[in-house]
Amino acid sequence: MADPEKSFPDDNRSFDDIVRRLHAEDPGFTAAFHEPRRPPGRTPLIIGAVLCLGAILLLAFGGVTGAVLAVFPWLAGMAFALKGRG
Repeated sequence: MADPEKSFPDDNRSFDDIVRRLHAEDPGFTAAFHEPRRPPGRTPLIIGAVLCLGAILLLAFGGVTGAVLAVFPWLAGMAFALKGRG
């Protein structure tokens, strides 16, 4: 059986040009040809949980200053937790 790349080199080049032009016009066109992304795993979820627990500890034991400072780890923790859910 003949190798298709050797028997029709102009067809392969033409096809590659067509795909390249379609991708230039619509970048989502070639998205179907790429492997799907892996889910992020549990690491961001764990980091988010630890940051949220740290914020709760700041609220409980930090007084007024701790309550103000608890906003930052809480927001970062929620961002990590949402990222960890995919």
